[in-house]
Amino acid sequence: MTQTHEEEILGKAYDARLMGRLLRYARPYWAQFALAGGLLCAITLLEQAGPAIVKVAIDRFLSKGRSQGLLSWAALYLACTLGAFGLQAWQSIQTAFLGQTILLDLRMQIFSHLLAQGLRFFDKNPVGRLMTRVIYDVETLDDFFSQGVVAVFNDFFTLASVTALLLWFDWRLGLAALAVLPLLSWATAAYRRFARQNYRQVRTRLARINAFLGENLSGMATIQAFLREGVNAGKMDALNAEYRDLLLRQIKINAFFLPLAEILSALAVFLVLTYGGWRLHTAGLSVGVIVASAMYVTHFFQPLRDLSDKYNVLQSSMASAERIFSLLDRTPEVLDPPSPRPLPRLQGRVAFEGVWFAYEGEDWVLKDLSFGLAPGERVAVVGPTGAGKTSLVSVLMRFYPYQKGRVSLDGVPLEELSRGDFRRQVSLVLQDPFLFSGSVLENVRLSNPRIPPSRVEEACRQVAADEFIRDLPGGYSSEIGERGGLLSVGQKQLLAFARALVFDPRLLILDEATANVDTATEERVQKALQTLLKGRSSITIAHRLSTVTGADRILVLQGGRLTQQGDHRSLMRQGGLYRSLVELQFKQVERA
Repeated sequence: MTQTHEEEILGKAYDARLMGRLLRYARPYWAQFALAGGLLCAITLLEQAGPAIVKVAIDRFLSKGRSQGLLSWAALYLACTLGAFGLQAWQSIQTAFLGQTILLDLRMQIFSHLLAQGLRFFDKNPVGRLMTRVIYDVETLDDFFSQGVVAVFNDFFTLASVTALLLWFDWRLGLAALAVLPLLSWATAAYRRFARQNYRQVRTRLARINAFLGENLSGMATIQAFLREGVNAGKMDALNAEYRDLLLRQIKINAFFLPLAEILSALAVFLVLTYGGWRLHTAGLSVGVIVASAMYVTHFFQPLRDLSDKYNVLQSSMASAERIFSLLDRTPEVLDPPSPRPLPRLQGRVAFEGVWFAYEGEDWVLKDLSFGLAPGERVAVVGPTGAGKTSLVSVLMRFYPYQKGRVSLDGVPLEELSRGDFRRQVSLVLQDPFLFSGSVLENVRLSNPRIPPSRVEEACRQVAADEFIRDLPGGYSSEIGERGGLLSVGQKQLLAFARALVFDPRLLILDEATANVDTATEERVQKALQTLLKGRSSITIAHRLSTVTGADRILVLQGGRLTQQGDHRSLMRQGGLYRSLVELQFKQVERA
C-alpha cells in the first residue's frame, strides 16, 4: 500500500499529442461546436455592450441632466442582458448534448476494444481498473468537451475584446488598467506549480484508498475471522488523514489565489479611477469612459477567476485521456485474418499437430501435443491438476494464441478462420458458468431473439433443468439475479448445459462441466448427453473419471504431454497414469 499506483502518475498538465487525439472525437460534430462557439461569442458581445451603453447613458444624459431618450438606452441595456441570458441557456444545452454524445462514442469504442481482447489481457488487468476506464475516466472528460473546449476559446475572445475596448475608449487609461498583468502572470504561474504538485498527491492518495478499501471489502471474512478490524481500521484512518490533509492544502492554495485575483482586479479598478479621475480635470476625459473602463476591468478578470477550475479540468482530463489511450493503443493478441476462409458448416474434425503453448515466455503448459478428433467422435481428456487440460480448450477456442505447431478445424488452420465463424458452431460449458442478470429465458438464449422460447424449453427438458425452472415463481421469466445469485451451483450448471445445446453446436466442449452437479442430477444429465451428442464431435475434460468411461477415446495428459490414449478398457489394461488415477478415485469414494 506504500507504493504509488503507476496508473495514477500524471504526465504533463497539457499534452499537445493527447489534446489532438481528444479533439478527433469532436471532429464529426464540428458544426455543432461551431454553433456553440458562435453562441458564446454572441453572449460575450452582448455582455460587452453593457458598459458601452452605460457610457453613452452617462455622457449623453446623466452628466447633462437630460432624461429624454434615456429610457431607450436603459431598455437596450435590459434587452442585451436578457438576450445574453437566453443565449446562455441555449449554449449550455448545446454543449452538454455535445459532451454526452462524444462520451457515448468513446465508451462504445472502449467497450468494443475490450471485447476484442484476448483472455491474457484480462488476466493482467483487474476488472475494477477496466471499469474505472469505461466509467470514471470517460466521465472525467465530460467537463473537457462540454465546457473546456469551447470555454477556453471564449475566454481568449473575452480577453481580446475587453483589451481592444479598453484601448479604444482611451489607450492611456487602458494601459493603466492592464498594468497589473505582470503581477497576475506571476500569481498564475505560482498557482499552477503548487496546484499541480498537490493534485498529483491527491490522486495518488485516492488511488491508495480505493485499492485498500476494495481489498478489505473483498477479504472481509478473513479480517473478521482473525480479528483484524482494529488494525485495518487504523491503516484506513492513516490513509484517510493523508487524503484529508492534501484536500485541505488544495483549499488553502485556492483560498490564496482567488482572493489575490480579486485584489488585483480591485487594484486595476483603483488605477482606472485614480488615473481617470486625474485626467477628468486635466485632459477632459469623460465620466462615462471612466465608468465603462472600470466595468470592463471586472469583465477582464472574470475568466481569470475561473482559472483554478479550468486548470483542474485540464489536468484531470489529460490524466484520464492518457490512461484511456493507453488502453485503446493495446493491440488485441488474437486477430482475425484480413481475408478469412469460409467455414459454412463445421463437420467437427479437430487436429492438434505438435502444439506448444505457454501463458508466459517459454514456461510451456502444452508440449508437442498431437491428436485428432473425427466428426461425431466423443473424446475425453483427463490428467492431474496442471496437466494442461483447460489450456487445450483455451487454445482450441482461440482465447490464447499458441506459439508452435498447428491447430485446425476441418483441415483449416485456426489462424485462417474468423473467430465468429467457428465459435458460432461450437458450444463451451465451463466448470463455473457465468450467468447474467435477467431472466432464465434470456440467459439460456443469450438474448438472441432468433431462438424461440419453445426451443429453449426443449433444451432445458433435455438436460433436466425444466423441473426446477417450473418451480420458480415466474418460470422461464424468473429473474435470477446478478451472476445467477438466486440459483444453486447445480442449477446454474444445468442452465449452462441448456445454453450450450440450444445453439445446436457441431462441436461441444465440456470443461469439467459436471463437477458441481450432484450425483442424482449428474445421472440425468449423462443420459441426456448420450442422446444429444449423437452426430456431434465432443471434447470432455473431466476430473471425475467415472463420467468419461463411455467416451470413444480418452486422452491422458501429464505435464502438458499426451502420455496415453485409448478407450477406458484398453487404458485400464495398459496400466500407467490413467489406471492409477481411476484406482485412486475409487479408493477415495470407498473411504467416503
